[in-house]
Amino acid sequence: MPVTSAKRLGELDMLRGFALLGVLIANFVWFSFGNNSATEAQTAGFLADSANVAAISFTEIFVADKANTLFAFLFGVGFWVQMERLEASGAAFRKIYLRRLFVLLVFGLINLYLIWPWDILNVYAITGLALFALRRLPARVMLGVGLLIALLGRPVGKGLSDLSGLAGPAHEAAFSTEAILARQDAWVNGTYADWIQASAHLVFYDWVANGLVVAWILYALGRFLVGAWVARQGWLQRASDLLPVMRKLFYISMPLGLVLEICSFLTGQSQIVAAPGWLHQAIHMIGVPVLDIGYATGLILLFHSARWNGLARLFAPVGRMALTNYVVQGVFIGLVLYGFHGGLGLAGQIEPKVVLPLCLVFYALQMVVSHWWLRRYRFGPLEWLWRALTYGEPPAMRQALV
Repeated sequence: MPVTSAKRLGELDMLRGFALLGVLIANFVWFSFGNNSATEAQTAGFLADSANVAAISFTEIFVADKANTLFAFLFGVGFWVQMERLEASGAAFRKIYLRRLFVLLVFGLINLYLIWPWDILNVYAITGLALFALRRLPARVMLGVGLLIALLGRPVGKGLSDLSGLAGPAHEAAFSTEAILARQDAWVNGTYADWIQASAHLVFYDWVANGLVVAWILYALGRFLVGAWVARQGWLQRASDLLPVMRKLFYISMPLGLVLEICSFLTGQSQIVAAPGWLHQAIHMIGVPVLDIGYATGLILLFHSARWNGLARLFAPVGRMALTNYVVQGVFIGLVLYGFHGGLGLAGQIEPKVVLPLCLVFYALQMVVSHWWLRRYRFGPLEWLWRALTYGEPPAMRQALV
């Protein structure tokens, strides 16, 4: 049966909830700002406003790649913790875990084609199979392979895609000004059926035909393996015993990660610093995990602080309902960008300086709703459905009365 609230790792829920804030910001800012939703002329118009430049810069330095790296890392942690608990109880881990992945894949495909065309659940489900296959690797090998793939997986995947010619003229045509304007028109002025068709076209060219999905599977797998290795060491499970070590890690990794990511950002701006593209990417690949270590250790220190633990624990209910909150975030972004069913229809118009505070307000609402919901129910709605389909029996939903 699913773990009870008493058996959950509060640190894991808290970190997952924090990662979801970054996921929301990164998804909304980049999806509305990039060539999925905005033409080159529209993007240039946004960048003429210094407030938009500030919002983009903030997202690039503090959020981009950091949120999904932390989210994927936590998937690996959760995988290992679940495997240990199921095997210790004598449960059929293989059967339960594979069924759980299959249900997640179904959720991901529904989300990808009917709600949010930048869904990551489908990648996590597929990559979870690779993690399952590699679970018996020796600890050192697991860490080494994980770090190697985490650092090089996406660049290698993209390089192979470029060499294969998958990202050819047809892909370029899908992101021409005419194609973007046609997509905007379908999203803003069309019906839901028009949205499905336009989004499916986007998914095919931006995800499948150019091989990007393979790059993201490698990207996720490296982070899954590192997360599984960390859980294998028991570091998160006994975080309260390791606070002095985490404090040292925080004081080193937080400032170092910020310096690296600022340098990465500056070297990526040719009008500011004349630097080769590989230098920007190299600094970024190192800066992301270093800054994430700073985020994670800092939050764990807050979680175990007598004075500030209430602040860190605000994120935990969001993390306990991570699947529900992630899918709802896609619905929220859609209501802002698309015009059907009462949507605002702001694709190509909404500016980053508006998107960023909007994300903060909506996430605050998710915090409130998650706290309210979990005081009454044991699981989020989609978490309950996921468990029911995984275990073949619906678990009790209401909290027991005290």
